[in-house]
Amino acid sequence: HSSSYHTSHVRSVSTFGPVIAKPFPEIYPRLDIWDFYGNEKYGPQLDLLVQSYQAIYDRPYYDMRSFYQVAGIHGLPFEPYDGATGGAHEYKNETDWATGRFGGYCHHGTVLFPTWHRPYMLLIEYLLANEAKQIALQYPDDEKEKYIEASKQLRHPYWDWADDKTLKKGVPEVFLTPEIEINTPKGKKKVKNPFKSFTLPVDLASPLEKGKNPYDKPNYTPPTLARNPFTPAYYPTARHPNANYEDQNNLLIGNMTTYVSTVFKPGLYQMFHFGNFLRFSSHGVRSDDSLMPNVFGSHPYPTIVDGFGHFASLETTHDAFHLIFGGFGGHMAYVDIASFDPVFYFHHSNIDRIFALWQGVFPDSWIPQSKNINGSFTELLDEVIDDYTDLTPFRKTKTEFWKSSEVRDVEKLGYTYLELERFKGQNPKKLQAYLLELYKPDPHYGRRFFVKVTIESNELIGPYFVRVFVDCATADAQTPLTSPHFAGLFAKWSGNKAHNNSFVVGTVDITAAMERLGIRMQTHDILNDVNATTGLLSPTAIFDVKKDIHIVTVTLNGEDI
Repeated sequence: HSSSYHTSHVRSVSTFGPVIAKPFPEIYPRLDIWDFYGNEKYGPQLDLLVQSYQAIYDRPYYDMRSFYQVAGIHGLPFEPYDGATGGAHEYKNETDWATGRFGGYCHHGTVLFPTWHRPYMLLIEYLLANEAKQIALQYPDDEKEKYIEASKQLRHPYWDWADDKTLKKGVPEVFLTPEIEINTPKGKKKVKNPFKSFTLPVDLASPLEKGKNPYDKPNYTPPTLARNPFTPAYYPTARHPNANYEDQNNLLIGNMTTYVSTVFKPGLYQMFHFGNFLRFSSHGVRSDDSLMPNVFGSHPYPTIVDGFGHFASLETTHDAFHLIFGGFGGHMAYVDIASFDPVFYFHHSNIDRIFALWQGVFPDSWIPQSKNINGSFTELLDEVIDDYTDLTPFRKTKTEFWKSSEVRDVEKLGYTYLELERFKGQNPKKLQAYLLELYKPDPHYGRRFFVKVTIESNELIGPYFVRVFVDCATADAQTPLTSPHFAGLFAKWSGNKAHNNSFVVGTVDITAAMERLGIRMQTHDILNDVNATTGLLSPTAIFDVKKDIHIVTVTLNGEDI
């Protein structure tokens, strides 16, 4: 978002009529890529998925059903998709970019983050299924029936990147290999792997200074996260690119295996503990349930991000995957261009799965009224949003857009997930117990948080207790120690005045309180969370210390000091 982009490729309503994201008439499960790829049972579906992705890649870039157009919905090129302009609210790059308004359609940092991405996945899934049906009809008669059935059952796979398989293997081979062998209507062939990258048909973003553009290889220097990488036409998307603009798969795999236990599992484990939709849904909620200010409010990003990603939300863990998978210069790490990497859709199929499972655990928790603090292509800054807000540009009919209230039940959209099927009709606590066991973090991964309190000795005469509360602005001597906000205490027993310049120092482990309250404990490089030199977490990344950490000092008989 921090690099300006001027419209050059106008998008309008498709010549074939509006593109409608239709639900499937029958319910079939989305499958984990770990189980889908290399499994003979799903071979025909894989054959069709590979060819269907290539088919939408090959469509003219101005075709609303092309991959380029669908990928361009999320962020750049900040142009209308399929005639969804928003009327008077339409984004104008020449004026709106400077205000910090986001120019893509996607919802990030808002309560609609989970539901907006649901019809997005439905759209590409529907387009791929249509291609698959046409391809299935081209197979020889002795295979045609099998492939027609496979096209009917095909749903977009997901990648559960918090699974133990990722811990052991890193990244599924299907995302890394340049070619893949499939059975086509003309027999078995090795074809270009469409899941590894997408080659841009036109320029994406704006050229940067010399040395930071792909055509500067072998002296390419990837930009930092403050600037969108420039991708010239006919260059592929990249992941952790090196100086020769080549993917560094070893670095990618190493990152993934490391972060499963330190970021992904802890994030999911925490979010399945608490049922507050506002806190679950996005990274834009502070400890007092107020909304973060617009993170795009200045360019480059603002330096003050107190409380960003405060809770172990779905979006916070989602953000971590984007950054870890993409790396500096990798498309997945930049919100404006992430959707041009095909792995985006396997990632967001998993995000939708996690959302659906969370709904299964907390079926009565749903979208409260809120604001779109970042704006979008069709929504102004701070526009009021709720579950009846249009999820533009995704059409339910020619004249209606999908709303969150209409995508609450995935089965009504024609798909499900195997875990949902397994626990369907049972007590939600059984599903919760299964998920907490599935994503239980390694107890030795070594991430704990402490509050260190330093008091000038002469300021207080002991004995006294120093109690530490988290996210409890009203805490005082009467706040019960049974409160979930109470993290712990330390004591000063000496009753004598100390010498000048002496201090009392105490530390309280607040990790358990953070876990109880759903405050995130995983750390990752988002908006400079982690100091690159020391490796230490910036406290403002999660806490506004003055507002979120509360110190209550009391006498032995429990009176305020």
